[in-house]
Amino acid sequence: MASGGNNPERPRQPRNLQGLLKFAMEATEAEDAPHPPQLEPMDEERRRFLEEALKSLTVDVVQEIEKAMRTLLDTASAEEDKAEAIETIIDFVQDIDAANDFFKVGGSSIIQPGLDSQNVEVCTGTLRLVAELAQNNPFCQQRLLEANVLPRLIELLSGEASVASQAMHAVSCMVRHYEPCLAAFIAIGGLECILGCIQTDNEKLRIKSSFLMSNLCTEFAAVRDEFIKLNAVERVAASIRPSKDYEPKLETALSTLCVLTENEEAVRRCQNASLKLKSKLESVQKLNNGKEECQEQIEYSNILLKRCFADDNGGTDR
Repeated sequence: MASGGNNPERPRQPRNLQGLLKFAMEATEAEDAPHPPQLEPMDEERRRFLEEALKSLTVDVVQEIEKAMRTLLDTASAEEDKAEAIETIIDFVQDIDAANDFFKVGGSSIIQPGLDSQNVEVCTGTLRLVAELAQNNPFCQQRLLEANVLPRLIELLSGEASVASQAMHAVSCMVRHYEPCLAAFIAIGGLECILGCIQTDNEKLRIKSSFLMSNLCTEFAAVRDEFIKLNAVERVAASIRPSKDYEPKLETALSTLCVLTENEEAVRRCQNASLKLKSKLESVQKLNNGKEECQEQIEYSNILLKRCFADDNGGTDR
């Protein structure tokens, strides 16, 4: 693909103040202008004025983060001011360099107080901050691990719906693609927590938990095997309730079983007659046949029937 800079129809991106003015003039040229605009040399007074104007728009990111942190650490600050301060920090740390700088200026000090806050906005805001910091950033994942954030995140999984779903998102961002965090999470019973969350009635929490479980099982066969040892197959299969309508909880359970049955032991467990899984899967197909909104439920059921019940003897088609 040709570079945009070589396209005569597309003006080059400005690299200095003079170029910025030219770019702006070319971009706003009126279609019916009788003569092309003329770019005159910039006098010193005009240059100084524009440089000062641009300078006034420049933000010292570290300074703004530290200012927001002071608000959060001030016990006299109103809860709404703290929630706003967290939003300010979240906006800045979307940049990876600012995220790293956050910890370099002592950002860890606001994490635990925020997670312990009884104010839902402050707590969920802090959870979003943890997720933003941790996502695909090993430096921040390690800093959060050192700050012992994971145990508190697990506690918050049993909180109210909005808090619990944000806590699972934060957990997911911390443990994915960073094995030290994953190992610490497993060591404090994290896999059991994921299983419990998959069976909850909180739809957002269930979806986020299922996503994390699928991701971990796909990336680490040993983690999938550990889930199976924790009776994940039996627990998920027991939660399957065939429905004549689209049911998000049913779809999540079926997709989870599809991930687990990439393992032969999981297939064997699915064949346990006490689970009545084959009849459940057949009921899902019968009740949802022809319903477009239930297509994924049907497809998951087909996969499981082929893997686990391909012949009359309970063999598998692998």
